[in-house]
Amino acid sequence: MQHPLRFVRLARENAGLAGRVLIIGLLAIFLPAGTLYAAGQQSAPQKPGILVQITPSSRNVDQGLATSYSATVSSSGGFAGTVVLAVTGLPSGAAPNFSPSSVKLTAGSTAQLSMNVSTASSTAAGDYELTLTGQSGAVQSAAVKTQLRVKAPLRVFGLSGDVSGLLAPGTSRSMDLGFTNPDKGIDVGNLTVSITGVVRTAKAIAANLPCTAQDYSVVQYSGRYPLTVPSGSSSLSQLGVPSAQWPRIAMLDTPRLQDGCKGAVLQLAYSGSGQGN
Repeated sequence: MQHPLRFVRLARENAGLAGRVLIIGLLAIFLPAGTLYAAGQQSAPQKPGILVQITPSSRNVDQGLATSYSATVSSSGGFAGTVVLAVTGLPSGAAPNFSPSSVKLTAGSTAQLSMNVSTASSTAAGDYELTLTGQSGAVQSAAVKTQLRVKAPLRVFGLSGDVSGLLAPGTSRSMDLGFTNPDKGIDVGNLTVSITGVVRTAKAIAANLPCTAQDYSVVQYSGRYPLTVPSGSSSLSQLGVPSAQWPRIAMLDTPRLQDGCKGAVLQLAYSGSGQGN
């Protein structure tokens, strides 16, 4: 009667052993799979390459002058070799010059260059997008961009003017502005007249009678722009500008006593901008 019981116990022990063997077998199956998955995540080695940067993002230059940019050339992926820079997008009459003309990189190194861009007086004014690349044999960098703004140069010229006649409260006088242009013909704009000071007579100062720029007002030039001014000396009247468009100085008629303005001299300033045509 004892034999059947022993048989059952042995069968259970054998069943437990089979369960343990099964678990161990599963672990043996899954561990290699995890190892293979991790290996699949490894990235491919980086190809040797060139990185180029340029600053600033924009430059302004007058026609006939030059400007410069700074370029940085770097090695990536273990690249080593001599790199030459090239630029496209320059306007007619403009030319680049790199200093140094090339750089030699070792793996992981960086080098600096300057790019000088010269323009001609005939280079058309405008905005130009420049594209810069670095090359070494079959290896070429990604393109980087910057901007070049070519402007017509400002011209130096002289301005003068005078009020014809005396000013009294409630009256105004026009000013036939004069121009002195030592260069070739220019286009003038933004003409402005301002009162910078009032010089009272000694009698007004002794009597402590006030007179300031607040007793006057200025009506600015209202004629056409640009105003083409030839070389040499000229004036608004000589340029055919109607007197109604000339600037005017007026003396205000105010409630306060203005005796301090009798015989006063106004100090005037003139300004304008001129570009070659």
